[in-house]
Amino acid sequence: MFDGWRIARFSPQGEELESYPMPVRCPTMVCFGGADMKTLYITTTRENMEDDELAQYPLSGAIFTLPVAVAGMKKLPFREC
Repeated sequence: MFDGWRIARFSPQGEELESYPMPVRCPTMVCFGGADMKTLYITTTRENMEDDELAQYPLSGAIFTLPVAVAGMKKLPFREC
């Protein structure tokens, strides 16, 4: 959740199933990877943050990994028609 200090997993019905706290204020995007697609790669931002906030949260802008129980789906290759 951008500006929410966490990422969350939701059911298709919109029910929050899990929440993972982050050591940064602004996680931005997630992507599944790893051989079993059970590693979540999480990007974060440091854009528009003041120097004092960056000093307090120096991991802002880093990429994190998180092992998860539910596997993601592999991306299908693009084929031009």
